[in-house]
Amino acid sequence: MVEIYRRRGAFGLVVLLVVALTPPAFAAAAGSGAAAAPAYAGVGNIQRARLNYILHCQGCHLPDGSGFVGKVPNMKGYVGNFLQVEGGREFLVRVPGSATTPLGDAALAELLNWMLVAFSAAQIPESFAPYSAAEVGRLRVRPLQEVEKHRAVLVSNIERATAGARQ
Repeated sequence: MVEIYRRRGAFGLVVLLVVALTPPAFAAAAGSGAAAAPAYAGVGNIQRARLNYILHCQGCHLPDGSGFVGKVPNMKGYVGNFLQVEGGREFLVRVPGSATTPLGDAALAELLNWMLVAFSAAQIPESFAPYSAAEVGRLRVRPLQEVEKHRAVLVSNIERATAGARQ
């Protein structure tokens, strides 16, 4: 571990520790544990996508995607619902955390595709087509300004759609 610290500096050590200390259930969901990994369409490298989540999203959304009640939205068991309503797919790319990340378009597409399966596979519609680099590049040039307003409308539409599906 000391050699990693010397070669990559503190950043390499932090990444190593975060990956090593990630809960086993999350590691299994990411396909690196003993549990069977779900199909990760549009994800070329599960470990890279997971690492990008750790580096760019986990600080606010937490290792399991649960976020902070009232401050950072929960993605766990929910984020896939956005794909079921008009404007939801675009929303996931245009939220500032996605749209302004330093990741390139292909890496962000891979991260979004991984995140949907890792946190919300049951809510992804069967018709889901993975995000592509071209789609992400086209959408992220216009980051959302009034995120809470857009999210509230989408969540309301999700609630109506899921209530109708249960009836």
